[in-house]
Amino acid sequence: MENSSLKIIVIDDRFKETEALLVHLRLNFKDAQIVLKNSAKDGLNYILDNLDSKMIVLLDYELGAGETATQILSKIREKTSLLYVIIITAKLIIEIPNNELAIYINKDALAIIDKTVSLSERIDCVKKAIHSLDMRVDSILEQWVLKHSKYEQEEPYLTTISGKTYTLKEILTEIRQGTDLGKSLERKILLLAIDLLTRGKKQIDD
Repeated sequence: MENSSLKIIVIDDRFKETEALLVHLRLNFKDAQIVLKNSAKDGLNYILDNLDSKMIVLLDYELGAGETATQILSKIREKTSLLYVIIITAKLIIEIPNNELAIYINKDALAIIDKTVSLSERIDCVKKAIHSLDMRVDSILEQWVLKHSKYEQEEPYLTTISGKTYTLKEILTEIRQGTDLGKSLERKILLLAIDLLTRGKKQIDD
Protein backbone atom coordinates (compact mmCIF):
# COMPACT_ATOMS: atom_id res chain seq x y z
CA MET A 1 0.00 0.00 0.00
CA GLU A 2 1.15 3.56 -0.70
CA ASN A 3 1.18 5.03 2.80
CA SER A 4 1.89 8.62 1.78
CA SER A 5 -1.62 9.67 2.83
CA LEU A 6 -1.74 7.45 5.93
CA LYS A 7 -1.59 9.19 9.29
CA ILE A 8 -0.76 7.30 12.49
CA ILE A 9 -1.79 9.47 15.43
CA VAL A 10 -0.50 8.71 18.91
CA ILE A 11 -2.37 10.42 21.76
CA ASP A 12 -0.51 10.13 25.06
CA ASP A 13 0.06 12.89 27.61
CA ARG A 14 3.41 11.42 28.76
CA PHE A 15 5.08 10.73 25.43
CA LYS A 16 7.88 12.74 23.82
CA GLU A 17 8.98 12.57 20.19
CA THR A 18 11.88 10.32 21.23
CA GLU A 19 9.58 7.69 22.76
CA ALA A 20 10.57 4.18 21.62
CA LEU A 21 7.14 3.45 20.15
CA LEU A 22 7.26 6.57 17.97
CA VAL A 23 10.79 5.73 16.82
CA HIS A 24 9.71 2.21 15.84
CA LEU A 25 6.60 3.50 14.07
CA ARG A 26 8.76 5.80 11.96
CA LEU A 27 11.18 2.97 11.17
CA ASN A 28 8.46 0.51 10.21
CA PHE A 29 6.10 2.87 8.36
CA LYS A 30 8.42 5.28 6.58
CA ASP A 31 5.80 6.53 4.14
CA ALA A 32 3.24 7.30 6.84
CA GLN A 33 2.93 10.54 8.77
CA ILE A 34 3.46 9.85 12.48
CA VAL A 35 1.75 12.47 14.64
CA LEU A 36 2.07 12.83 18.43
CA LYS A 37 -0.53 14.73 20.44
CA ASN A 38 -0.06 15.15 24.20
CA SER A 39 -3.61 16.14 25.06
CA ALA A 40 -6.97 14.58 24.34
CA LYS A 41 -8.33 17.91 23.06
CA ASP A 42 -5.46 18.45 20.59
CA GLY A 43 -5.63 14.85 19.44
CA LEU A 44 -9.38 14.92 18.90
CA ASN A 45 -9.26 18.26 17.08
CA TYR A 46 -6.52 16.96 14.79
CA ILE A 47 -8.53 13.83 13.99
CA LEU A 48 -11.73 15.75 13.27
CA ASP A 49 -9.81 18.18 11.03
CA ASN A 50 -8.44 15.27 8.97
CA LEU A 51 -11.44 13.00 8.48
CA ASP A 52 -10.75 12.83 4.75
CA SER A 53 -7.46 11.02 5.47
CA LYS A 54 -6.68 7.39 6.20
CA MET A 55 -5.94 7.30 9.91
CA ILE A 56 -4.97 4.89 12.65
CA VAL A 57 -5.09 6.19 16.23
CA LEU A 58 -3.09 4.78 19.13
CA LEU A 59 -4.93 6.10 22.15
CA ASP A 60 -3.68 6.00 25.74
CA TYR A 61 -6.36 4.80 28.15
CA GLU A 62 -5.65 7.46 30.80
CA LEU A 63 -4.92 10.87 29.33
CA GLY A 64 -4.74 13.06 32.42
CA ALA A 65 -7.12 15.88 33.33
CA GLY A 66 -9.76 13.24 34.02
CA GLU A 67 -10.04 12.26 30.35
CA THR A 68 -10.03 8.64 29.20
CA ALA A 69 -9.81 6.83 25.90
CA THR A 70 -13.48 5.91 26.33
CA GLN A 71 -14.58 9.53 26.05
CA ILE A 72 -12.34 10.24 23.06
CA LEU A 73 -13.44 7.09 21.22
CA SER A 74 -17.10 8.05 21.75
CA LYS A 75 -16.48 11.55 20.36
CA ILE A 76 -14.64 10.11 17.35
CA ARG A 77 -17.50 7.72 16.64
CA GLU A 78 -19.96 10.63 16.63
CA LYS A 79 -18.22 11.76 13.44
CA THR A 80 -16.87 8.62 11.77
CA SER A 81 -17.00 4.85 11.99
CA LEU A 82 -14.16 4.31 9.49
CA LEU A 83 -11.19 5.32 11.64
CA TYR A 84 -9.20 2.55 13.37
CA VAL A 85 -8.55 3.09 17.08
CA ILE A 86 -6.16 1.00 19.18
CA ILE A 87 -6.43 1.48 22.95
CA ILE A 88 -3.17 1.19 24.88
CA THR A 89 -3.45 0.70 28.63
CA ALA A 90 -1.23 0.09 31.63
CA LYS A 91 -4.21 -1.51 33.37
CA LEU A 92 -5.10 -5.16 33.29
CA ILE A 93 -8.18 -5.80 31.18
CA ILE A 94 -10.04 -6.99 34.30
CA GLU A 95 -9.40 -3.59 35.89
CA ILE A 96 -11.24 -1.73 33.12
CA PRO A 97 -14.91 -1.21 34.07
CA ASN A 98 -17.34 -3.44 32.20
CA ASN A 99 -19.33 -0.46 30.93
CA GLU A 100 -16.18 0.91 29.27
CA LEU A 101 -15.32 -2.46 27.73
CA ALA A 102 -18.85 -2.54 26.33
CA ILE A 103 -18.27 0.88 24.74
CA TYR A 104 -15.02 -0.34 23.16
CA ILE A 105 -16.85 -3.31 21.67
CA ASN A 106 -19.95 -1.39 20.55
CA LYS A 107 -17.97 1.52 19.14
CA ASP A 108 -15.49 -0.73 17.32
CA ALA A 109 -12.14 -0.14 18.98
CA LEU A 110 -9.81 -2.24 16.85
CA ALA A 111 -7.81 -3.57 19.80
CA ILE A 112 -6.95 -3.08 23.46
CA ILE A 113 -3.31 -3.80 24.19
CA ASP A 114 -1.25 -3.76 27.36
CA LYS A 115 1.65 -1.30 27.61
CA THR A 116 3.81 -4.17 28.85
CA VAL A 117 3.60 -6.03 25.53
CA SER A 118 6.66 -5.80 23.32
CA LEU A 119 7.12 -3.07 20.76
CA SER A 120 7.03 -5.69 18.02
CA GLU A 121 3.56 -6.79 19.14
CA ARG A 122 2.34 -3.19 19.07
CA ILE A 123 3.81 -2.72 15.60
CA ASP A 124 2.10 -5.96 14.47
CA CYS A 125 -1.21 -4.54 15.69
CA VAL A 126 -0.67 -1.43 13.57
CA LYS A 127 0.24 -3.63 10.58
CA LYS A 128 -3.07 -5.49 10.96
CA ALA A 129 -4.88 -2.15 11.03
CA ILE A 130 -3.10 -1.07 7.84
CA HIS A 131 -4.07 -4.36 6.18
CA SER A 132 -7.69 -3.71 7.15
CA LEU A 133 -7.40 -0.23 5.63
CA ASP A 134 -6.13 -1.82 2.41
CA MET A 135 -9.31 -3.85 2.13
CA ARG A 136 -11.69 -0.94 2.62
CA VAL A 137 -13.65 0.59 -0.24
CA ASP A 138 -12.34 4.10 0.40
CA SER A 139 -8.72 2.94 0.29
CA ILE A 140 -9.21 0.98 -2.94
CA LEU A 141 -11.08 3.94 -4.41
CA GLU A 142 -8.25 6.27 -3.38
CA GLN A 143 -5.71 4.14 -5.27
CA TRP A 144 -7.93 4.41 -8.36
CA VAL A 145 -8.42 8.17 -7.93
CA LEU A 146 -4.66 8.75 -7.63
CA LYS A 147 -4.15 7.16 -11.06
CA HIS A 148 -5.96 10.15 -12.53
CA SER A 149 -4.33 13.51 -13.14
CA LYS A 150 -4.86 16.33 -10.64
CA TYR A 151 -7.08 18.02 -13.24
CA GLU A 152 -9.24 14.89 -13.61
CA GLN A 153 -9.51 14.50 -9.83
CA GLU A 154 -10.94 18.00 -9.49
CA GLU A 155 -13.31 17.88 -12.47
CA PRO A 156 -17.04 17.15 -11.85
CA TYR A 157 -17.44 13.37 -12.12
CA LEU A 158 -20.82 12.44 -10.63
CA THR A 159 -24.16 14.24 -10.66
CA THR A 160 -26.97 13.35 -8.25
CA ILE A 161 -30.67 13.35 -9.17
CA SER A 162 -30.98 16.73 -7.43
CA GLY A 163 -28.31 18.12 -9.75
CA LYS A 164 -25.41 18.41 -7.30
CA THR A 165 -22.04 17.48 -8.75
CA TYR A 166 -19.08 15.80 -7.06
CA THR A 167 -15.44 15.47 -8.08
CA LEU A 168 -13.52 12.22 -7.57
CA LYS A 169 -11.84 13.69 -4.49
CA GLU A 170 -15.20 14.81 -3.08
CA ILE A 171 -16.67 11.34 -3.63
CA LEU A 172 -13.75 9.89 -1.65
CA THR A 173 -14.35 12.40 1.16
CA GLU A 174 -18.09 11.55 1.27
CA ILE A 175 -17.25 7.85 1.74
CA ARG A 176 -14.54 8.55 4.34
CA GLN A 177 -16.82 10.77 6.39
CA GLY A 178 -19.69 8.29 6.27
CA THR A 179 -22.30 10.71 4.91
CA ASP A 180 -25.60 9.37 3.56
CA LEU A 181 -24.28 9.78 0.03
CA GLY A 182 -20.97 8.18 0.99
CA LYS A 183 -22.69 5.14 2.49
CA SER A 184 -24.90 4.78 -0.57
CA LEU A 185 -21.91 5.02 -2.92
CA GLU A 186 -19.92 2.51 -0.86
CA ARG A 187 -22.75 -0.02 -1.05
CA LYS A 188 -23.16 0.48 -4.80
CA ILE A 189 -19.44 0.07 -5.40
CA LEU A 190 -19.42 -3.20 -3.44
CA LEU A 191 -22.50 -4.49 -5.30
CA LEU A 192 -20.93 -3.56 -8.64
CA ALA A 193 -17.67 -5.30 -7.70
CA ILE A 194 -19.53 -8.48 -6.75
CA ASP A 195 -21.56 -8.33 -9.96
CA LEU A 196 -18.42 -7.96 -12.09
CA LEU A 197 -16.59 -10.69 -10.19
CA THR A 198 -19.40 -13.19 -10.58
CA ARG A 199 -20.39 -12.38 -14.15
CA GLY A 200 -19.29 -15.70 -15.54
CA LYS A 201 -15.57 -15.11 -15.20
CA LYS A 202 -13.91 -18.22 -13.76
CA GLN A 203 -10.32 -17.02 -13.80
CA ILE A 204 -8.83 -13.88 -12.27
CA ASP A 205 -5.36 -12.34 -12.17
CA ASP A 206 -3.09 -13.32 -9.26
